[in-house]
Amino acid sequence: MKVNIFKKVAKGLQVEANANRPKLMPSYRSGKPQFKDWNTERAINEGFKVSTYVYSCVYRIMKAVASVPLKVYEDGDYNPEHPLQVLLDDPHPFYSMQDIMERMAAHLYLGGNSIIQIVRLESKGGLPVELFPLNPDKVNPVPDQAKFISHYEYNIGDRIERLEAKDIIHDMFTDPANPYWGMSPLQAAAMIVDTDVEAVKWNKVTMQNRAVTDGVFAFKHDLTGAQYKEAKEHVREQYSAKGRGPWVLGNEVEYIPMSLSPTEMDFIESRKMTREDICSIFQVPPPMVGIYDKATLSNIETARKIFWLDGIIPYLKDVLDTLNKGLAREFGDNVEIKADTSMVKALQENLNEKVEAAYKFKQMGWSLEEINERLDLGFSKSKG
Repeated sequence: MKVNIFKKVAKGLQVEANANRPKLMPSYRSGKPQFKDWNTERAINEGFKVSTYVYSCVYRIMKAVASVPLKVYEDGDYNPEHPLQVLLDDPHPFYSMQDIMERMAAHLYLGGNSIIQIVRLESKGGLPVELFPLNPDKVNPVPDQAKFISHYEYNIGDRIERLEAKDIIHDMFTDPANPYWGMSPLQAAAMIVDTDVEAVKWNKVTMQNRAVTDGVFAFKHDLTGAQYKEAKEHVREQYSAKGRGPWVLGNEVEYIPMSLSPTEMDFIESRKMTREDICSIFQVPPPMVGIYDKATLSNIETARKIFWLDGIIPYLKDVLDTLNKGLAREFGDNVEIKADTSMVKALQENLNEKVEAAYKFKQMGWSLEEINERLDLGFSKSKG
């Protein structure tokens, strides 16, 4: 009887909370799926598969993120036997957690969104037993006035399947104009990537034409029909010749190039500019994707540290917040997923600095637990 009373009170509080929530923005209709003008397939076909710099940046991020083990902590202590840790160690019939983390990174950086479906078993109390990464292009969130998101619609061929919001882990890169769907870094870089791809295509065409530029022949005097035909045949013969030696057309004709000069069309410098922009958007220092023209041993080490501190670590915190909110809470409020970065060489110097700071704090009378919390050293609470 008491349980029913508590349920009624909780339901009443929820209704009151829903009533106090702000109304949906006018452009987002409750109960209507949200469609988008950017998709992962387009990003892959027009960016990832055709731009060496986009591929290098995203590939580097994917591999770095997936190299970091995920560990489950219960009441502050690492628990390798916890059911959630067992799930993370074997999350899918065919994919490892490393594979899933790679897909999450690729979907986020190319499409702006990552969607993972939670598979549950009633025989295990409805707890998650498998994680399935879904193609974000086939998923649409459905806004709801009371719950923010009512559910998701999953397009499977000729039918649409309803996915409950509680069974979806949705991570996104924030789009300030859309609270329901994220924005990809590649979307902001689309024009830059197109410029780089066109530069590569131009160079390819130029090489195929043996660097012969387009142009016109201007004769100083009018030609008769026969002279015009003869000149045309002469040009065609020399232009199509395998040797392509000097052209001899007489002293009353001028060749006028119709394209820009090599100086004006310096695509090498142009590509250097676009690659810097692409690397900047993805937060990947150029040496990390094999660009060593200005690199030294010292700044390569610095680049690795910047890559992790400014790019990968913030990304991991983003993903962990999402996994803890959408997955770890299923196993209790005292359960948390953390990333173990202790084996990342680029962060060892940073760890050494933390150890020195910890030693000084210890001398000042701080407890190990306080130091661990302040410096985020990753020790279990039991070690205090």
